[in-house]
Amino acid sequence: MPMAACDLCSAPFGGTLRQAERRSGVLVLQGGPGTGKTFLLEEMKRRAITSGSLCLHATGFRDEREISFSVLEQFIHVPGIPDRLRSAVGRLVERATSGTPSDPVPAALLRDLVSALVAAGGRTGVVILVDDAQYLDPASQSCLLYLARRAQSHDITLAVVYPRTFCDGSRDHLEFIGLPGARLIEATGLCQEEVESLLERGVGAEAATGLAAPVHRISGGNPALATALVRDLLLAGAVPSTTPPSCEKSASSTTRTPTPTPTPAPAPTSAPTPAPVPPPTSVPVGDAFRTAYLAALVRHPCLARTVQALAVLGEDASPVRAAQLLERSTEETEQHISELECAGLLEDGGFRHPAIPAAVLGMLGAEGPGLHRRAAALLFADGAPALAVARHLVAADEPPDPSQARVLRHAWQQLLKDGETDRALACLRLADRADLGAAQRSKVLAALIATLSCVNPLAAEPEAGRLLAAARAGQADCGALRVLVLWFLWFGFRDQAREVMTRLVESCEPSHAHDEPRGFHALIGCLWPESLDDPAVRGYFRGTRDVTAIARYGTPVTPPPRAGSARPGGPRRIPPPVTAPDADDNDAVERRPAPAVPEARRFREPDLTAVLELMREGEMTLADRLCEEQRDLLPAHELPARRAFLTGLSAHIRWQLGDLRTAAAHAADALTLLPDHSWGVAVGLPLSVLIAAHSLMGDPDQAARYLERPVPDELWDSSFGPLYRVARGCHLLDTGRPHAALNDFTACAPRGGTQHANALGPLGWRAYAAEAHLALGEPDRARRMAVAELTQGDRETDAHGRALQVLAVVDEPERRRTHLQEAERTLRTAGSRLSLAGVLAQLSQVDLADGHTRTARVRWNEALSLAAECGAPHRLRQLATPLDEPPAPAEPFRAEDGRPARTGPPPPTAADGGLTEAEWRVASLAAAGRSNRQIATQLYITVSTVEQHLTRVYRKLSVRRRSELSGLLGPRCQEGDPARDDGERRDAAARRTRTVGIPASGAAL
Repeated sequence: MPMAACDLCSAPFGGTLRQAERRSGVLVLQGGPGTGKTFLLEEMKRRAITSGSLCLHATGFRDEREISFSVLEQFIHVPGIPDRLRSAVGRLVERATSGTPSDPVPAALLRDLVSALVAAGGRTGVVILVDDAQYLDPASQSCLLYLARRAQSHDITLAVVYPRTFCDGSRDHLEFIGLPGARLIEATGLCQEEVESLLERGVGAEAATGLAAPVHRISGGNPALATALVRDLLLAGAVPSTTPPSCEKSASSTTRTPTPTPTPAPAPTSAPTPAPVPPPTSVPVGDAFRTAYLAALVRHPCLARTVQALAVLGEDASPVRAAQLLERSTEETEQHISELECAGLLEDGGFRHPAIPAAVLGMLGAEGPGLHRRAAALLFADGAPALAVARHLVAADEPPDPSQARVLRHAWQQLLKDGETDRALACLRLADRADLGAAQRSKVLAALIATLSCVNPLAAEPEAGRLLAAARAGQADCGALRVLVLWFLWFGFRDQAREVMTRLVESCEPSHAHDEPRGFHALIGCLWPESLDDPAVRGYFRGTRDVTAIARYGTPVTPPPRAGSARPGGPRRIPPPVTAPDADDNDAVERRPAPAVPEARRFREPDLTAVLELMREGEMTLADRLCEEQRDLLPAHELPARRAFLTGLSAHIRWQLGDLRTAAAHAADALTLLPDHSWGVAVGLPLSVLIAAHSLMGDPDQAARYLERPVPDELWDSSFGPLYRVARGCHLLDTGRPHAALNDFTACAPRGGTQHANALGPLGWRAYAAEAHLALGEPDRARRMAVAELTQGDRETDAHGRALQVLAVVDEPERRRTHLQEAERTLRTAGSRLSLAGVLAQLSQVDLADGHTRTARVRWNEALSLAAECGAPHRLRQLATPLDEPPAPAEPFRAEDGRPARTGPPPPTAADGGLTEAEWRVASLAAAGRSNRQIATQLYITVSTVEQHLTRVYRKLSVRRRSELSGLLGPRCQEGDPARDDGERRDAAARRTRTVGIPASGAAL
């Protein structure tokens, strides 16, 4: 135990020290590692010097055991030793150099040594202290035994320190114990009360009460470890530091005087009424504790080897396995474990704190790999689990044999399932170093590429090159070829992907008994759908998609059948319009029920295939819930590439559903999870969402910054290219550049007339092109594009809803309501909220113009609510504010030049006689010539409310009739009047289609 422990540990050893102060005779101090033997010896030395006694001290060393008188020679260097005594010791040492080690020590020299000691001790006596006496060389031991036999008669106190367990099986200490009058003192652990006393001297009484129990549990009552924990507490700042009191404070003794045969120490007793204590994890285990633990083992190599074996075996440790690992007998190993438990270094054959095994393994050095190699062979022979064997194989870091490589592959699968990606990759890389056949090598390489693709796809480039060479040599199996195709497509290397795909089609038949071909088909459709046009590829995948993801992963919501669909040149049959709800049932507007949440048990592992199939089918709500489920199942901080792609898909789905804020947040998170160069062509997925979402949310500058980020050239030919073009076109359209936007939209047209079902959902580029034509003042082209969009499938999509909005603008005015009502039904079925907000705003205008005030109010309020939920409330102009409710604050709408636009009449001033905004609105409309009923219809209020407001206006402005308001408010009401005659209002609405009726970039890609 180090000297630095004196200020903390003197009190618990007070009883032992009092026993040692009994003069004359032999004292044998025995104990396990770290139990304070060295500390007791140092304290005896300090007290002997204080009392004026001559104190000689030495320490035995394992490396000097073969040197004669190596221990006795240390007495020469003790400060203050008399010259006569130094000469007597010197003659003994010189005798060792001149004779042979086996020669007996001359009796004359020994008598001279005793005489010199007696003369030097005088009245105060002599104290001889020898630490680690198990390493005494034979000559020194012979001399000390000579002195021990005469100790009592010459006032000599001889104290020797021995461990309880000897590595070489020697029993030299018994020669000292067997001497007449010899005393055996055994150093034992501290009980909880003594640990608390120790803590009081270091951290104070208040903190000691709560820390005593956890410190005692971690240290096992070992004085060295308990003292080290106190120091870690002080270093960590967990408790305030206090000045230790005097070392003379007494406490209960921890010693006992046993019979000459050593017996195990009694178990520490607990305090009678322990106070509530924090858990052991609340006590910091730092460098001081780890150093003290290792230092206690260094001087006991046989015990240290046992502890190292237990640390290497870990959870698979047992006395039998530890004995086999060390090539010892089980009885000896069990004895060592029992000794370590008595010393507090172990508990029930295991470690008391999880930080200890790592510290022990750190001291192994060069012998560590050998121990792990033997442990792996031992566990493999015992039939231990693959994870246990693989752990030792990886730690040994030596090329495995083929059978061990198979174990490593099994461990990789389990570790990957448990989310331990780094350990899984370590298993595969070690298996790759084995001497494997070509088929097994390709399996390992494919597993490496697949795993790295979930972490950092670019890191798999060397393995992809090796696997491509194996494929060209015909040495890769079907699973490896599939992995290689997907890796090449991720980075847009279409030529290599086509080459490998050709080999796959020629040499492999897809198995329909599992989901691998289905997932392979879905991912190819997501990355490079054009490759599916090849007849051979189509034949390869025939029959792999006979069960849809909807049937496997949940029951979709079946949309209501459309009564009619748009066909060029043909009439359209529209369902009946929505009737006005009653005043007591404002929520009676048709709503689509949300699909049920799929059962969590169906999604034990991440499954991109199901998400992509649901997106392709247009089931965005169900796809969103499944995607979130898959993200939640991913282990934290593991598989960043898989998490990034799932987060990007979630952002795209939320974008299609109109949730702009969440979509932008998820897309930004996805970009931070993976560097751009590792995204490959898929970087277009989060970038397209960020560009379009920020454009719609009124932040074109941020969208432009995302447009400045470089993208790979291969992006444009992938399935993410059209997404990026649509997003950029939306930004251009929103910032007043419809020509450039139209070029981007039309560039999304399939080449060669080929039609592909977009794996990420309907693209709807024709609807965007129709909006661009409308912005350019080309209604006929807008109509053709809108009708072409409506012919793309029968499923209700956001693009169909926006196409119907375009038709509502370009068709005859009397058909406007029917187009908008079908657009409302379509968008409710599709779940596209932002586009639905624009349609409801337009329908509200139509209802208001037709006198359906109640329906107009309901639709307008829902439109405002949806726009606010989507993060774009400024996309709708506030046409009117109900006067019987306080106006709700809204974000400012930005005009096409980017500046905030005024959305209502000018605010009242002092010149208006203190009119409120509501009074000013009524007065301005009255001054413009509106009747009370027209004003009530315009502002969603009753005629009685209009009359009450006018009465207050007349009183505040001191006028008597309506005609006088024109002179007072006429110029201002003309400036801010939101109500025009019906013809002007319809023309203005047509000109402002992008602002009021159709959001500039829609609500979905």
